[in-house]
Amino acid sequence: MTNREDKETHKIEIPPQLDIPLLVKRMRLHGSKENFDEMVKVLAEEAVAVARPRAIYKSATVSCIARDKVDIDGVHFTSRILGKMFYDGETIYPFIATVGPELDKLKYPSREMMKNFTLDAIKMVILINAVDYLSEYLKTWLLMRGVAFLNPGELEDWPITEQKQLFKLFGGKEREIGVSLTSGTAMHPIKSRSGIIFPDETGFLSCRLCTQIRCAGRKAAYDPKVVEEIMR
Repeated sequence: MTNREDKETHKIEIPPQLDIPLLVKRMRLHGSKENFDEMVKVLAEEAVAVARPRAIYKSATVSCIARDKVDIDGVHFTSRILGKMFYDGETIYPFIATVGPELDKLKYPSREMMKNFTLDAIKMVILINAVDYLSEYLKTWLLMRGVAFLNPGELEDWPITEQKQLFKLFGGKEREIGVSLTSGTAMHPIKSRSGIIFPDETGFLSCRLCTQIRCAGRKAAYDPKVVEEIMR
């Protein structure tokens, strides 16, 4: 297992996790019929059968170089929130996670809109669970009391364009898990996520700074007071 001096990129295969009864309950539309619940169940089972979530991660060292600029292993990032949350010399854990190209290929004819809508939601839940699995994995093996996340594109202060910088930390290793970055800094497969996991015992949740209200992975409500306190 990695230690705090290990700068290698590590790959982890993640078991697809999906609470199908809970998913059916959450997906149930107002007044929906039994056949809708059955469709969700069947699609979820099909998704779990082909999904191969995986991730890469590495340890990296922070150098805070200005109020809104941070150096991570020689790669420069422009973000005030990174400078606020990290300290000079801190070890953090950049990562890239994906549901896998196998699940990304699972789709239905465009005319079956409800099936495709439901399948898209299922893929997102599998991705969210995969990232949670990775964070617990690192927390356990590195003996951290608590961890928190930051993801490029989640906050206006750290835009999606910064994803290109984060990928530089991996030097092309993302291809080993089937992930690529477009010229517009979008990931393929679409249901992939990049970010940084870092030690935290304060209960910090970036969701409180994020205005993406419809995010399926939201764990706390947006709180402008928290934004003002952290960003001042």
